[in-house]
Amino acid sequence: MIERSAMQTAKSLWHTQRIKRLIRERIGSGAACLVSVRETICTDPACPGPATEVRITTLSFRETHFTIHKPASAVCRSDISNVI
Repeated sequence: MIERSAMQTAKSLWHTQRIKRLIRERIGSGAACLVSVRETICTDPACPGPATEVRITTLSFRETHFTIHKPASAVCRSDISNVI
């Protein structure tokens, strides 16, 4: 298990919040939904690099899942536009 420092955790939270804000801007701020973002890192040499996984759940329980194959710190507005 990899331990994270408080600084790493804060930085990760900042990137997560930034991605959520980009998603909400893309789908419209009036859209009532839950947005979950997590970064996955596989330590197996055969695994691809870090990826950012996103799940959007609407009030009608419709879910949309997608993965952006880059770390959360590298996700930009155009990545969000390409998947939503």
